[in-house]
Amino acid sequence: MTPAPSTQSTSPQCLIVSSRKTKRPTPRSGAVTYDRQWQYFGSTTGMVREYPGREWSTNFAGFYNDYDPRVRPWYIAATSGPKDVVIILDCSDSMKGEKFSIAKAVAKTVINTLTKQDYVNVICARASYWDEVGKWHFYQTTVVSCEQKHMVPATIAHRKDLIKNIQDLKPGGTSELEAGFDRAFDLLKSNPRTGCQSVIVFATDGQDTDGEDVRCGPGYYTRSGYVPGPVCRYNWTKVWTIADAKNAYLSPQTRIFSYLIKEDAEKFPGKLACSHGGSLLKLTTGENLISQMSNYFEFLSTNAETTKALWTSPYLDAWGLGIMVTHAIPVISKITKRTIGVVGIDATLDKLENFLTKHQWGTVYSFLINNQGETIFHPKLKPSTNLLEDPIFIPIEKLEQNQRKNNEPLEFSLIVQDMKLGKEGSLRIDKAVDGKPRTYYYAGLNNSEYSFAYSIADTDMEFLRSQEPTNRTIYKTSYFNLLKEYNSSLARSLLPLGTFEEIEVKENEPKYPGLRITDKYSTIFLAPMSYCDPIEYIYDDNLDRKTVEAHKWINSYEPDVGCEKGEQKFEQGVRADVLITQPIEEIWKSRKFESLSQIKWTNVGLRSGVFRTYPGHRSRRTYDPTKRPWYRRTSAAPHQISISTPYMDAAGVGKINTISQAVFEGMKVKTEEECSNFSLTGPWPGGCKCNVDEDCIIKVCYLSHAEDANDHRRCATERVEAVTGLDILYDDFQNKTMDSMEASDFKKSCGLLYDCPDGEPGCSTRCYLFDSNAYLIMDPDFLTASDLDESKYERVQLGKKEGEVMKDLIYKHAFIRRTERLDFQGSCRITPEEPKVTLEGIPKNPEEQDDYIRNKGPIPKFNSEFGCIQDVVGYSVNETALGPSLMVTGNVSGPCMSGFYYVTTLPKTNLYLLVIENWKPYRQSLFYNFNCMITRSLVNSGAYRIINGTCQHQEASTLTLANQNKCPTLRNLRLPCSFNAGYRAAGGAALLLQLVIGYFFIT
Repeated sequence: MTPAPSTQSTSPQCLIVSSRKTKRPTPRSGAVTYDRQWQYFGSTTGMVREYPGREWSTNFAGFYNDYDPRVRPWYIAATSGPKDVVIILDCSDSMKGEKFSIAKAVAKTVINTLTKQDYVNVICARASYWDEVGKWHFYQTTVVSCEQKHMVPATIAHRKDLIKNIQDLKPGGTSELEAGFDRAFDLLKSNPRTGCQSVIVFATDGQDTDGEDVRCGPGYYTRSGYVPGPVCRYNWTKVWTIADAKNAYLSPQTRIFSYLIKEDAEKFPGKLACSHGGSLLKLTTGENLISQMSNYFEFLSTNAETTKALWTSPYLDAWGLGIMVTHAIPVISKITKRTIGVVGIDATLDKLENFLTKHQWGTVYSFLINNQGETIFHPKLKPSTNLLEDPIFIPIEKLEQNQRKNNEPLEFSLIVQDMKLGKEGSLRIDKAVDGKPRTYYYAGLNNSEYSFAYSIADTDMEFLRSQEPTNRTIYKTSYFNLLKEYNSSLARSLLPLGTFEEIEVKENEPKYPGLRITDKYSTIFLAPMSYCDPIEYIYDDNLDRKTVEAHKWINSYEPDVGCEKGEQKFEQGVRADVLITQPIEEIWKSRKFESLSQIKWTNVGLRSGVFRTYPGHRSRRTYDPTKRPWYRRTSAAPHQISISTPYMDAAGVGKINTISQAVFEGMKVKTEEECSNFSLTGPWPGGCKCNVDEDCIIKVCYLSHAEDANDHRRCATERVEAVTGLDILYDDFQNKTMDSMEASDFKKSCGLLYDCPDGEPGCSTRCYLFDSNAYLIMDPDFLTASDLDESKYERVQLGKKEGEVMKDLIYKHAFIRRTERLDFQGSCRITPEEPKVTLEGIPKNPEEQDDYIRNKGPIPKFNSEFGCIQDVVGYSVNETALGPSLMVTGNVSGPCMSGFYYVTTLPKTNLYLLVIENWKPYRQSLFYNFNCMITRSLVNSGAYRIINGTCQHQEASTLTLANQNKCPTLRNLRLPCSFNAGYRAAGGAALLLQLVIGYFFIT
């Protein structure tokens, strides 16, 4: 046997898959073993050999899961080659009940085993009829896909769309299937398609009548009464004739695989299959269809002489490692020249994402696409670890061009064109999608269908890397965040004597229940991106060794050579960031101010992934400060202080707000000539002289202490080096804010009750703080919301609480703008979201979250979430609408409430204050106000499921793979096929034997 094209073997009887063994962490007892990749061989008989070896996964009841390599994406893509498949379902009235359920299951099984290299469509075939009382029932043959006149690529998006539409089908109509086959052959000769193999899968009960209720005429009246039309009995000759006539002109000719469902009427589907190179099987149940439909699957795996290695489309790993891609190579027998299996090796998308994001700075970002222009990775998409199902890919143009402004910038289309062809190059665009001048550098990945690009703004063409201080004498020891492991035998033997005692670890303090902390020191957490091999770090459960290695490195004097040289485990610059942030520890510990007791955490997160926090405590191993909302929000608007919406602390200490501020990269002073060359009137880039914030691109003008700054105010650098954060309990945040907003006459302060202007009692003053996306930062009702019920206080829209005011701010003052976008990676839920707690009724701490996968046992938790396409509605503030007064005012009286309101900005922050005086709620009835609910829903943000959102992508090319000579050679197997009244289909093993005999017969 010879794996094609390059894997070696030593004998015709055994396969040797040679690979370098990778270092793997030693798991603790009972741990789930993970590795950075799987390597395996799957055979045509269904056997699979896997490395590294592992215990097989189980289902919710503890039974081992079935796994058939022959229907996995990597196997199908490597063996069957590209193909065009049309599925015809007999949707007539005679198919009602279990028969139609089986037919739909056949269609879904076929669709689920297609890959993005294939093209597919589904036809529901039937016709209209009269019933026994002369009533006309309209039915017609329909194409199930959103594309009616041509095939669609079997991408994940189209497969989901087809399956959803198939599930909604209901039987009805007459068995007149001529139009169905006519449409099928038209689809198989349309473009786009592969042009390599052509297959029709036909599911029917074979009946030529649909019962007494289906009549083929309107009937008529006589003196004796009404006479119904004749019972329909269809002549199958019409279908056979049209199939013969149309298939004769197709190249390659179409094979028809017929599946007779429960009935014995084999003549019609049998003759179709046998006359067109296919075969017939009878199905009595819808269970284990992959085995029952062995004629179709075994034919595909044997007919194509596929020898080319390929990369699969990303998919969810069946063994729990998330999204991955596979490099698959078919294995060919030297004796029979037939495919006997597939060799595959996986690479997780995590690894690709880490590679692409590792060397970024400032506003630089990268993305990865395939040769069809579909986006595999982009910072605007969700991380692969957050996906619930196989990803739905969208064209890169939707992320890099403004769809509402004539797809600007148009020049980006030239980049996409080159990247699809795997070319290397660069292009500068004066006004990219973010409005800035950017240069795109792109290239194809060797021997794959993928291309990647880096997008760099003009202001990122030079940057400063953190450097370690030359004088280390003033810097104290920094401690890793796994405090418990400092007490391990390994740490006690390899670290200085008394290290654990020096930290003074405290457990379950009243202020930090369930946590292990030290208030003597801050601690260092290193995000996965800080490691040379992030995947190894994430799945390494040897925590004591991990702690010792990190502690030694961050406090060592060894040269920092980075990951490209030697055996260093940490990225270059990580230790420099640890040292630079160490002196701030003393400031944190010595500060004194009111409400200090309500401060839970003080921290600083750096773009390198270094995270220093005080008091010291453990963070979850997948925690990344640069991906946290407070970091991203502050980085997007670094010129102002950002306050987050309330949220549950990642360590589980309660409901908090984070107050954060940006720390800019060190300034490189620019000369007046350099600044004038950039702009004569401003704004100017970092390092240029300035007088006010508006003189700078970054909107920050300050007095720098950099060398040769000449004691003049200069613009800050555009690149954010770090973000500092202060986490404060929400209750204290609101109480302190309310105390500072008392009215001068103390009569209409926030929350007070008083008489309305008309003398009626029951009016009050309502005060809110909301951010630039119209999410509430402060709401009186948040005080009473349970900390564990995040849906009651996290990302609550202003419109959900004050619909009339929100509507006024949108449509009358244009102060708030509505935004809308499609999310192809959305998350929908079967059941309402519930608080996530432990059995003790408290939130999980980082240690419990880290250990969950390893300790979960054979019964995984129930997950009610599933992937879906969503229409995401949001809002953003237009501050220019405030005008010179910096205030918007108005009166409202609607179904929810009445009152006088005013809105103003809080300078240098992302917050806006809304005060409603004479606020009085209205009630339509004692229990329910329907009109108020409608008003609030009209101006509320959210993500709403789109049932059909898959036809956004249009195939531009009309060239088939056959036109480009990219199709594999076909063996043109002659399949055994027969049909009669007593026919029973051969089993899987018998059919495989017949396939082999048929092959040798024709050769």
